[in-house]
Amino acid sequence: MNAFSELWRAVVGWLDLLTAQPDAIAKFNLTRAGLLNAMGFYVVSVLLAIAVLGLAAGTVPAWMQVAISLLFNLILVLAIVIAAWGTARLMRADALAVAVPSVYALGIVQVLSLPLVYVHSDAAALALLGVRGFMFYRAAREVGKLSLGVSFAFAILCIVLLAAIPFGLYMLTTGGQGIV
Repeated sequence: MNAFSELWRAVVGWLDLLTAQPDAIAKFNLTRAGLLNAMGFYVVSVLLAIAVLGLAAGTVPAWMQVAISLLFNLILVLAIVIAAWGTARLMRADALAVAVPSVYALGIVQVLSLPLVYVHSDAAALALLGVRGFMFYRAAREVGKLSLGVSFAFAILCIVLLAAIPFGLYMLTTGGQGIV
């Protein structure tokens, strides 16, 4: 299976997951190759977001800005994969069954949020976190076959990671300057 058909199946799988269709799990490639394809899709979606932000600002981002943004986003996706792996291992579930749909969820929301580039709203950012949280919950509950409480805990952990890592990196890179 090539990466494009796998991406299409994952998008259809997410639509099926969000609408509670019975065969949604079969659409995801729950292997290491599937995780690499999901991460590749996420990297492409980040590069697309960088390009759209550059077009919105009327500038072309420098290569160093692109590299830093990619590194930052890879840290975020790595944190989600580690959280999925840790949660699945603690609950004796399949780690790839939680990680693959979670990474696709990050990429899908990244692509769907591109029209919001011009909005710059805190409400939009919070709404996108809520959408990601719901998608993380569905990935853990339906694909990972985790219990209700563990699925909620996984979703909350992922949202906390997505919200806290940027602040932590900011504090590390600025030495705490400008924090009130």
